Amino acid sequence: MIDIPFTNPFRYSPHPLVRKAAREVMERLDGMITSGLLPEEVAKGFTDGKMLGVLVCHSGERSTERHSEERRTERHSEERSDVGISTLAAFSGNVGGQSHIEGFVPPVFDLMEDGGYYRVHEAEITAVNKEIEETELLENEPLELRLKEARINMEAEIFLLKTKKKECSSIAESQFANGEIKRAKDRWKNTISELETQLSEVRDRIKSLKRLRAGKSDKLQRWIFEQYIVHNAAGEKASILDIFQKQGLMPPGGTGDCAAPKLLNYAYANGLRPLAMGEFWYGKSPATAVRTHGHFYPSCTSKCGPLLSYMMQGMDVSGYGMFQGPPPASQAPPSRGWHVLSTFPYPETSATSGNICNISLNAAVIYEDEEIVVACKPSGMPSVPGLDGRESLQEWLQKELQIPVISVHRLDMDTSGIIVFAKNSHAEICLKKQFEEHSVRKTYMARLSPADTHRFAGDVPLLKAGNKGIIEQPLSPDYDERPRQKVDPAQGKNSLTEYEVTAVNEDGTIDILFYPHTGRTHQLRVHSAHLSGLGRPILGDLLYGGSGTVWTETSECSGNPACTRLHLHAHSITFLHPITGKTLTFSTPLASEA
Repeated sequence: MIDIPFTNPFRYSPHPLVRKAAREVMERLDGMITSGLLPEEVAKGFTDGKMLGVLVCHSGERSTERHSEERRTERHSEERSDVGISTLAAFSGNVGGQSHIEGFVPPVFDLMEDGGYYRVHEAEITAVNKEIEETELLENEPLELRLKEARINMEAEIFLLKTKKKECSSIAESQFANGEIKRAKDRWKNTISELETQLSEVRDRIKSLKRLRAGKSDKLQRWIFEQYIVHNAAGEKASILDIFQKQGLMPPGGTGDCAAPKLLNYAYANGLRPLAMGEFWYGKSPATAVRTHGHFYPSCTSKCGPLLSYMMQGMDVSGYGMFQGPPPASQAPPSRGWHVLSTFPYPETSATSGNICNISLNAAVIYEDEEIVVACKPSGMPSVPGLDGRESLQEWLQKELQIPVISVHRLDMDTSGIIVFAKNSHAEICLKKQFEEHSVRKTYMARLSPADTHRFAGDVPLLKAGNKGIIEQPLSPDYDERPRQKVDPAQGKNSLTEYEVTAVNEDGTIDILFYPHTGRTHQLRVHSAHLSGLGRPILGDLLYGGSGTVWTETSECSGNPACTRLHLHAHSITFLHPITGKTLTFSTPLASEA
């Protein structure tokens, strides 16, 4: 019997069995699309872009009472050559309006059933929507136009009458002109008042219809979440509404329709024991979020965070993540002493050398005086205290140096390298101002994943050693996928990064130097992974598709998600000393220099 810790869906490197299962699903789907076995709208729904998921299960523990369920499972699972192993596949939401597609598990609850409660009440909401649209188009907009024209015409007529008054040659003529002006004003005032009354009535009716729509929508949404009953590994079951309300939350729309909860719920209901799971993108990349064909991504947090945390209760979950509480003691960073926490090969930072050297990255103090501390942060350690129980570099420094230190900038938890702390408020203010004014110069080293060559790859730039360029994108938080960021032309803040390619390796990976001019969250990670950037996620980036692809046979941490690290390193930093004003440059030592 295979016995492995179950995948942490929020932080994982896909297990080899998951990669194999995902590859088979994609190959089968490719064949169905090219051979025309799927309806046109369904095929288009997949190729336009869809998140898929696979679940590898142990099927040897099904009870005799569930033989009837096994028959229903057969069309959604594939028995593997491995003894007692089967795989399930699912898609998020629906595809081309279809929630049941051969080869994929059914939804947790089928909203699309003809004549059902959802269909009836959805039709009612649609009817109210139509009435709102028609009222706005046929009544509100024409009245607004008539009111605007009336005000313009009133001003024009009054202006003309006042002009004529100036031409009056007698008192009698002037008095008559004043009367004309007053009568015109009264007439237009009545006309405008009548139009304003009509418009107010129409707007009140629209507001009433919108309140009716909101009430019907809220009632229907609540009913939906009450119908979505999910199971967990401990043998319990609960509605999605109950699961979220126990945490003081309301589930967002679409909760329960992602691939991961569909897979787990189907496995539990059919006596299958989940072993490993992964979610990956199929089809074209969207214009905003980082999604690339064949790449694996973690589950969403707003919908699946609370839900999957409940559904995995009773499991041995591998690694640790944002919904799993503090890490086990064996995985927690050491609290005392300067220890080597990670070692990984990175490119030499010199743009002219292009050499590849090993950096033995230690959590260590690089420089210290009365005003500042410059330290080296390991990958996997937070810069500042968080909520997951892991000790931060700030806390570690305070213990080691026996003094308070103040954060003036941060590195992502998964990013390693140089970070600066202030020792007093004066240094804090001075350093923060430099970061705000973007006068601090930083150099990052990274290793990018190989370029994709599939039919959905798009125009990924060709990179050669010595290439230089600039990436500029508007970035904003992806609130449904926290902490991920997205490219957002409407609401995003500008981000700018210069880059220089130092080497193209035999395995297709790219060694690169980044010089960020702005400091947006996950800037370098999005600039690397998004198709409007370099189209190559940073190797080991679990958030943006750098943990490997469906076609990757293995990974450096295959089967052990907790050990995977992001191949991004803050190598050097240049800033002005807060007291002396002298330009200071610090860099992490290379292995050859250590």
